[in-house]
Amino acid sequence: ASADVVTVDASVQRERRPVTGLAAADFELLDNGVPQEVTDLTYEKLPIDVTMVLDVSASVSGSVLDELRRALRQVRTDLTAADRLRLLAFNMRVRRLVDFTQPWADVDQALSTLRPGGSSAVFDALAVALATADAPGRRRLIVLFSDGQDSSSISDPDALLDVARRSTPTIATILASPVPDRPASVLRTNASLASATVEALSDRLAAETGGMVTSVKAGENLTPKFRRMVQDFRSSYVLYFSPRGVERAGPHSLEVRVKRPGVEVRARRGYVWR
Repeated sequence: ASADVVTVDASVQRERRPVTGLAAADFELLDNGVPQEVTDLTYEKLPIDVTMVLDVSASVSGSVLDELRRALRQVRTDLTAADRLRLLAFNMRVRRLVDFTQPWADVDQALSTLRPGGSSAVFDALAVALATADAPGRRRLIVLFSDGQDSSSISDPDALLDVARRSTPTIATILASPVPDRPASVLRTNASLASATVEALSDRLAAETGGMVTSVKAGENLTPKFRRMVQDFRSSYVLYFSPRGVERAGPHSLEVRVKRPGVEVRARRGYVWR
């Protein structure tokens, strides 16, 4: 948002299927409550950068880890030659297994090295994934696989939400949690941690960034979950507008609507003009 044109990813679906063929005039976009003109849009044209953030703490082991490897190999196959994949793994520390610039062959090698153990720094891992600089002409998706409960992060939910608002990636979460209403962190070191649950925080991050949350049951096939996250993100519109009638500096709230009945729109709730 440091240029004159702001871009907003918008997923438009009807009955969980992408709505295609929309034009700029089909969208209504409000910036700080002020209607804006969508000057252009694209659909499935820009390459995507996918960061997989994988929980490899002690709770992820055995058949779950095998399922995770299979799902990621399928996602790698689904991506186009122009797309890029990055793998981050975390327990009490965050490790970069594969970067965007590395060859595809490194993904298999990295997956074979995954070994579960230790506690979970969920908040720190997401903060690291969000902090990566944007590459021009590309879209960024972060897919988190975790039971969602943090037990060792320096970051807290308030700091994580602030980073999410000030960066551009969409966050999608695959929640492998049998108890989604348990506390988001076992630490509970401040008021935000004391009140946040795993499900509520995951939903908030998705809503702020235009993402989504899905849950998996024990023994469930993970591949369709990962594929859906990437496919839904790819089949989104990118809206372009130049803010008019609003102060440029500081945080901006966004609201995106479509002039069609019966559709669901997911889009980022805001941005910060730097």
